[in-house]
Amino acid sequence: MKEASIVRQNLMDDIGYRPYCGNDVQRNTFRGCSNPRTIWDPVLSQFRCLGCGWTSDFDKDFIDRYKAKHNINT
Repeated sequence: MKEASIVRQNLMDDIGYRPYCGNDVQRNTFRGCSNPRTIWDPVLSQFRCLGCGWTSDFDKDFIDRYKAKHNINT
């Protein structure tokens, strides 16, 4: 199945892929971020930035397919 975006396709194709932080606040301002790669947060079932706390907002259907494809049981 072809995904709707390059990020989604990369997530499905590569278990090691981590999207960049999606924070759009300029890095030199309050709550700004240098937009590093995110980590998988098993509690939220989303990707989260350790720098600023930004959290992805992938829909449940995509996350369910992502977890099934990569055998993630959380």
